Amino acid sequence: MENLGRPHRELRDPAPAPPRAGTSRACAPRLDRPIVTLLTDFGQQDPFVGIMKGVILARCPAASLVDLCHEVPPHGILAGAFLLHTAAPFFPPRSLHVAVVDPGVGSARRALAARIGGQVFLAPDNGLLSYALEAGPVEEVRAITAPDLWLPEVSATFHGRDVFAPVAGHLAAGLPLDRVGPEVRDPVRLPIPRARVEAGGRLAGEILWIDRFGNGITSIHRRDLDRFVDQGAGAAVSVRGRRLGAIVGTFAEAGPGGSGALIGSTGHLELFLCQASLAAAWGLSVGDPVVLESCRMPPAEEFA
Repeated sequence: MENLGRPHRELRDPAPAPPRAGTSRACAPRLDRPIVTLLTDFGQQDPFVGIMKGVILARCPAASLVDLCHEVPPHGILAGAFLLHTAAPFFPPRSLHVAVVDPGVGSARRALAARIGGQVFLAPDNGLLSYALEAGPVEEVRAITAPDLWLPEVSATFHGRDVFAPVAGHLAAGLPLDRVGPEVRDPVRLPIPRARVEAGGRLAGEILWIDRFGNGITSIHRRDLDRFVDQGAGAAVSVRGRRLGAIVGTFAEAGPGGSGALIGSTGHLELFLCQASLAAAWGLSVGDPVVLESCRMPPAEEFA
């Protein structure tokens, strides 16, 4: 696969350890515990996440399981893709990420296993890997087609349990990635929302995610501000046509109940109401438009 993103250190999978005597795919002892993360839209009301963990541990008892997020909005593929992208870079090389936001479960949509930037991602082929594929480097993408790696019976509603979890367990136990199925070169990619310059030099974006505190994380990245905001001039931020305030360095600068924007931990512009929920107070939603004014219009070559 072509390199579609910024360079990362080249990494290789370790040689698979032999299984214990008398077992077919047991997880042999290792010096380090394989890390498997889980991201879903399953929530916590049902046992779905716990069941997936049981399937993984049955194939690799030594796996270290990490919950990234299970509160992705139901069927929120792009939101899940964004959250996966913000989390994966903070995990060690060779970590395995299982992402299941799958409104097409049971249909003809493919299941994918991808090695990207030295880590492995398992997800339905519905765009859930869009951000990860763009960030790259993309080393290989494969369709999961080997039924001997799945559970004996595959339901029409729970491929997280029947397909993704058992494959994740086998891979964590040392199974080579090429065993899951053939390589593919056309994974589904959703359009990724980006900042853009509008007439008059305004910088426009949209809300990508609203976190637990009611802050709106936008599609405007730090590098967009570096390119478009006049140094020392500041910028006024509006959301859905309503003036929010200025860009500040910390929440506290706005004072209790004050609104503003800052660069958050993801590197994106984040809209907030200090010590309160901006989303609840202003009725904000994912997709709402965000505009920065007092920006300079960059030269045409900066758009290339």
